Amino acid sequence: MIVGGNGYTTYCLQQKGCNIILLEPTLAACQNGKRRGLRTVVCGTLEKDIVKDGSVEQLLLLDVLEHIADDTQFLRTIYGKLAPGGKILLTVPAFQALWSSEDTEAGHYRRYKLGHLQHVAKEAGFSIEYANYFMEFLFLPILFVRVGMEKAGLLKPAGERTSAEKQKVAEKQFQERGGVARFALDVLERAELGRLTKGRRVRFGSSIICVLRKG
Repeated sequence: MIVGGNGYTTYCLQQKGCNIILLEPTLAACQNGKRRGLRTVVCGTLEKDIVKDGSVEQLLLLDVLEHIADDTQFLRTIYGKLAPGGKILLTVPAFQALWSSEDTEAGHYRRYKLGHLQHVAKEAGFSIEYANYFMEFLFLPILFVRVGMEKAGLLKPAGERTSAEKQKVAEKQFQERGGVARFALDVLERAELGRLTKGRRVRFGSSIICVLRKG
């Protein structure tokens, strides 16, 4: 895992028996990961030669690439760290049409289309084993609520919110859903997962998932 934030996903995979390492440049995030119970946490970056060339078999890059100014060069660096046949599972946010102040506040450089991401990956030397959109059911809600309401002046841009307002938004986004909302999301998630696992094409979505292979 590279840039795994506070280590939530890394911890979940560790609990499932995966031998996984959290590589994260932010000290506070690394400390959170250790408090969460992660066995191996490395505070640093790939560029600092902490990871030996040709030593990594599998790597997770979840919502990281959009934070990198030169995404092609970053993937080339990862390519060098992977063992022959090594793979990356990566996710990125999709479609510039969904760009809002949330992306600016998060430090994103871009959102991707599938063809653009595939081009960047090939330029870095990777072959593409799988690529698809996902979270199709979130596309319209993000477009109309986050983007549309912000443009209409009905939603305050992320950079203009107070600390209390930001906290309230964060709590609302990550709170556990129940009732009809939870049931509807479960149905939509299961339906989409079924399409993804069967290799069917998802026409659009709020994110992209991709598996890249070295040589």
